[in-house]
Amino acid sequence: MPTERFYRLPEAKKQLIREAAIREFARVPFEKASINQIIHNAEISRGSFYTYFEDKQDVVKFIFEDTGKQMLELCGVNLDENGGDLMDMFSHLFEHSLSQMEKTTTMVEVVRNVFSYEQNAQIFGLDDGPQCGAAAMDNEEFPLRWIYDRIDKSRLRKASRESFISVMTLGLTAVLLAIKQYYRHPEQVDAVRNVFHGMLDTLRYGAYAD
Repeated sequence: MPTERFYRLPEAKKQLIREAAIREFARVPFEKASINQIIHNAEISRGSFYTYFEDKQDVVKFIFEDTGKQMLELCGVNLDENGGDLMDMFSHLFEHSLSQMEKTTTMVEVVRNVFSYEQNAQIFGLDDGPQCGAAAMDNEEFPLRWIYDRIDKSRLRKASRESFISVMTLGLTAVLLAIKQYYRHPEQVDAVRNVFHGMLDTLRYGAYAD
């Protein structure tokens, strides 16, 4: 992970380095990404770079960590505004992602380029799947616990932690699949939106009749 020295930098400086790295990782596949280009874009020295990060993976970890925090904050604000409606949160997350992609697909390119490098899936823990279960929910720093504490549990047929994690997994999968489809076929945005909301309706009401 990035060093404590990096986290002590002013927020504006951290974001300058983040944006410089994003531009580079979006430009080329991960193995071809240049640290020299990153430090040039960020206007920092090579020596400074290595007091902040161990390698390129460290930079990517910060990018994903920071992006994840931003999305988590977005979800929290939405849940506070909508009375804890989890399905509305998924819908809001989807629409926000679409609006961002209409401006730029840079982060999508970053994800594609980073994970074109086979070892990154293992490095970032994607081979093991998501942390889940009641034990994970006991961790106060676990992002799903942060969301679980803010939702209106009376809306759920089952409000257990395990059931909540299943709903979160399915809802986020629907969001990611829809984003992927939009990325491939932006001209079909209405169809993508309809399919996404169809998946949310199935999650909300179930596939079987009562």
